[in-house]
Amino acid sequence: MSPRTTGILLLVYAALSALFRGLSLSVPVFKVSFLGGAWLGWILLAVFVLTGGWLLWRGQTQWHWSPLTLKQFRRFREIKRGHASFLILLALVGVGALDTLIVGKRALVVRYEGKFYFPFVTDVKPATTFGLKDESETDYRELQRQFRESKSANWVLMPIVPYDPKLDTPETIEEVVVREGVAYRASETKPFDGRAYTLFRDKPQQKRQEWVFRHGLKQGEMLGWDVNNEQVEKATFDKGKRTAYNDFTEGKAAALESQASETMLTVVYPPSPPSWNHRHFLGTTSMGGDVLAILYGGWQQAIIASVLFLTFVFTVGVAAGGLLGYFGGVVDIIGSRLIEIWSVLPFLFIVMIVSSVVSPNLFSLVTIICVFSWMGTTIYIRTAAMKEKARDYVASARLLGAGTGRIIFKHILPNSIAILVTLAPFEVSAIITSLAALDYLSFGLSPEEPSWGRLLHEGTEDFNYPWIVSSAFVAMTTVLVLVTFVGEAIREAFDPKKFTTYR
Repeated sequence: MSPRTTGILLLVYAALSALFRGLSLSVPVFKVSFLGGAWLGWILLAVFVLTGGWLLWRGQTQWHWSPLTLKQFRRFREIKRGHASFLILLALVGVGALDTLIVGKRALVVRYEGKFYFPFVTDVKPATTFGLKDESETDYRELQRQFRESKSANWVLMPIVPYDPKLDTPETIEEVVVREGVAYRASETKPFDGRAYTLFRDKPQQKRQEWVFRHGLKQGEMLGWDVNNEQVEKATFDKGKRTAYNDFTEGKAAALESQASETMLTVVYPPSPPSWNHRHFLGTTSMGGDVLAILYGGWQQAIIASVLFLTFVFTVGVAAGGLLGYFGGVVDIIGSRLIEIWSVLPFLFIVMIVSSVVSPNLFSLVTIICVFSWMGTTIYIRTAAMKEKARDYVASARLLGAGTGRIIFKHILPNSIAILVTLAPFEVSAIITSLAALDYLSFGLSPEEPSWGRLLHEGTEDFNYPWIVSSAFVAMTTVLVLVTFVGEAIREAFDPKKFTTYR
């Protein structure tokens, strides 16, 4: 692909993303830049426009790779582990860009009364649009259930994971059945432990009685209410037998038995284990969030954070390192001392202070991390620039009358920034682990945001729910291992000793 073609693609992508944003259409792929927030999205689109415009204006009809660069590319492809890891990461980035086509609480397609709706790309649709009485946004999972039960021609197509990464999972209600005097959940074969209740037939939102079950037998308190939600009775059970009973209505509570529903229900409190019936493929967290949806949202944030982090750190590192390395002398001494002072500032304390004052979003959190992470790149570029300015071609450029700006940006930096290629994968690992560590310590994003670090924290707090910690651990380990493999392959492929002959 030529530079001009790349520039055209960037401009087209930015234009379509801005158009869809202006029309309030959340089209997957084209809304990826806005996943971190509106301001961040417009900043990224501005960067795309500037980059695309520059490539279109100054770009050539084709890339002119040097023979050495082509050798390095071939060497990278020969390192199977790194090349395969790179392709897997590209595929994962592509899956993350699909967004609500894969994970989301809004339906992909709704067919209602002969009309088709596409809620995942349009504005919020109230439930009244589909014949329901609620004026709030449609619960498409509930709508799908009602359409199936009514066996009508209407239908709903949901994403593969029909839950939002930002914790929209409702409580799960299941029926409790009694077989041979022992209570069981309808979906399980082991005796039931927990609370179960009955409802009034004429007022199904009101509880009639509630019991506590241990090993399938009634144990502890039973509470009873009337249709006005007033407590009318209380009992105590021991291994299924009633040992005490109080009727606060002087015998009238027994008359309410005929008004109660025959079905006994229970709320399946999160966290719940993986379930294919409810499409919680990796289970839920203690807040009721779907683990797979949170992992997906966390991966999207990792992609955006990596792009922001690399852009900021490399831009500042190249600019500062190039100036220090080229000018040297007093500029280098003062700049190096400032870097040393800045590098010893307590990063974690500053993040704690910021988190206590405001709830940081992804953009602000990455910005804080970037402010304390540019020094390493600067030092590398400084060293490379110092070495390059002593080369003969720089002296020749000076003799030919080239200015300082031309020498720095046309000669020294293009020959120094190759080191960024080998640094990039390890910088990506650094930002992913930094975000996870801050969220693990509760100094990162707000609790409703999807986070790998918060999943790790919750999973390690209670190992009774192994699906939480294992899912987060496997996701983070997989991504970091893939990135590390890519980094090792790039470092080996771009190693100058591979293509240099010393005489």
